[in-house]
Amino acid sequence: MGIFKDMLGAEESLFVNPMALDFDYLPKELPHRENQQHYLATCIKPLFHGMNGKNILITGVPGIGKTAAVRWVLRDLEQEGLDSQVQPIFINCWKKDTAHKILLEVCNQIGYKFVINKTTDELMRAVADILNKKAAVIVLDEVDKIDSQQIIYQFLEDIYRKCIFLITNDKEWLSELDNRVRSRLLPEEVRFEQYNYNETLDILRQRVRYAFVPDVWNEDALERVAEKTAEVGDIRVGIFLLKEAGNVAEMKSSRKITLEHAEAAIEKLADFKPVNSKDLGEEEKEILEIVKNNSGKSVKELYEVYRDKYGKSYRTFHRKIKILEESGLIDVKEQAMEKGGKELILLFKTV
Repeated sequence: MGIFKDMLGAEESLFVNPMALDFDYLPKELPHRENQQHYLATCIKPLFHGMNGKNILITGVPGIGKTAAVRWVLRDLEQEGLDSQVQPIFINCWKKDTAHKILLEVCNQIGYKFVINKTTDELMRAVADILNKKAAVIVLDEVDKIDSQQIIYQFLEDIYRKCIFLITNDKEWLSELDNRVRSRLLPEEVRFEQYNYNETLDILRQRVRYAFVPDVWNEDALERVAEKTAEVGDIRVGIFLLKEAGNVAEMKSSRKITLEHAEAAIEKLADFKPVNSKDLGEEEKEILEIVKNNSGKSVKELYEVYRDKYGKSYRTFHRKIKILEESGLIDVKEQAMEKGGKELILLFKTV
């Protein structure tokens, strides 16, 4: 009956390059973002002619290729050997959320090693001395996560030839920017729209080619993953589902990834977290621990715990709560109060 012919052997795998299913993986081609990539390149072009480039605010919901498009442009600049004239700098503000941390990372990227015991201002002077020998394109990804806008002002003032790309999921961030910074920055907004179903299917099909043995995906299974991904509107969901469906198929020793495996992966979406807790800043980790130990209590109650430790404003606390909510690590829910009215409570999300 050939019962074993469709089963994987002990040393076989459906995957040929699992790294292609990492969220940070940057493919050789980036489908359906060609127009945005070309425009960002034109914003950098004046730097090669002794002028400033354009400052750009890149907006749109999470998981629609904002960061990937910018990283692709920077990679192309390096591969063309143009980084000898224009220094590309990319900062992830999830991890580097203070001026000092940002400048330490800039120093790392430009090869400046004399950073021990230097103040933030001293680091800025060292960075400016190096970058002002050529030009720079400075990218602050998740810029709404920085704890102070002063670093943006310093880049604007101290770096002579530059363009600054600011990436954020928060469409209201620009309106909250300090007037002094905004008047110097004068950013042009480039908005990324969500992928439609056909675009999503193209992108996931490309990842399948990179990550899996040829012809292991049944078409109906891939279409179901694309359908769910387009429904959620986050390409990272699709990448998660591709990986999980492959894992399910392997656990069942199947040589094909079927609709059944895709549906099993979709059932695991509750486990999907686009940001790992290890990628958070120290304060976010501390707040996450506070929520974990006090899950179900009100925002007001948990702010008091945070304030007693850090002495910071409610606005700062609220911004960090928003980071944790966006990361999928906590839930913020409305709850009726006994004396009438409603309050917000924080819930720790368990996997």
